Amino acid sequence: MKRRTAIQNIFLLSAGMALLPNCQMEETGPVYANVPLEKGQRTLIDLLTNAILPTEGTPVTTPESTTDFILTMLNDCSSPEDIQKYLLGIKEFQQGVKELYNASFKKLAPEKQLELFNSLGESEKMTDAAKHFFNTTNGMTRWHFSTSEHFMKEYQDFEFVPGRYLGCEPV
Repeated sequence: MKRRTAIQNIFLLSAGMALLPNCQMEETGPVYANVPLEKGQRTLIDLLTNAILPTEGTPVTTPESTTDFILTMLNDCSSPEDIQKYLLGIKEFQQGVKELYNASFKKLAPEKQLELFNSLGESEKMTDAAKHFFNTTNGMTRWHFSTSEHFMKEYQDFEFVPGRYLGCEPV
């Protein structure tokens, strides 16, 4: 009787050990049906948005992160051709950074990132798709910040609808 239980436990333990390497506990965000990202590309977009517009030390709170905003806008509002050009641009941007600096974007110092941003237009190693990727990410990062509640209230003096009620105003 005890041999049977021991064999069952050994079998369950070996099956668990065989399946354990397939269980990767990686945090992933929402899945976008029209924007199939490869492993690490979401991280690259996140690093790029933080390099373009750092959010540390600012009281900006938005319902979603900048990366989620960009991917949602691409998923919902872009044509399939634009999405394919954007995805191709991610790969070519990564290759161009490796050719220029012999390192990934993640390992670049902030000074080198700024140098890359400034010289992106004149660089021959960056293709049109890579420039499209950077320009799209840059524009949507700025758009996400400039439409945030903090920016609208503090810098634009915007009042959300319905605004103030002024009851007894002379006509």
